[in-house]
Amino acid sequence: MSNIDKMNRITLGREETVALLLGARDGSQDALNALKRLYAPLIEASVSKHAVADMSKQDLVDLREEANVIFCNAVCNYDNTVEGVEFGLYAKICIENGLISYIRSYYRRKKNPVLSLDSVSPSFGDTANLLQSIVDEENAADLVRLIRGQLSDYENRVWWLYVSGMSASTIASTLGDTDAKSVSNAIYRIRKKLKGLLR
Repeated sequence: MSNIDKMNRITLGREETVALLLGARDGSQDALNALKRLYAPLIEASVSKHAVADMSKQDLVDLREEANVIFCNAVCNYDNTVEGVEFGLYAKICIENGLISYIRSYYRRKKNPVLSLDSVSPSFGDTANLLQSIVDEENAADLVRLIRGQLSDYENRVWWLYVSGMSASTIASTLGDTDAKSVSNAIYRIRKKLKGLLR
């Protein structure tokens, strides 16, 4: 059993994840496959969330392929020097944004079949989706950097744990705080800051 296979059997820490990311960027197919297996539940959850009831089997295959392309681009674009933003969260944001754009494109094609990408060129649709995915990932990275710049170190730790789905009490336990109320107050302050920022 290879070291990569062994790492896939456990929850990876930041250092192990970064090692796989760097390996994948250097062209290691084993490292990329390991990352795909590790984050397959995240990818599948996003695909299931954005799948449309009237999609054909091929549409679902295309949607899943789109999610995998976005994930691979996230592997290439993730800035591992930024503290407080784990790769899993970054990849989730990229996939969510990318699939939202993909579904919008899907509805446009259904409403206007004359302009369907299928009727233009087989490669044009792939290129357009890839370019849109790259733009979405860059926007997500810019948003992450913007948010990080507006929050204190403590607020950043609280916020990224909060958006990953943790409750205030779980965050308090994770950060070693004894009072979940202080975490709730921090979340309130953060939301107020970000509302002003996004306006």
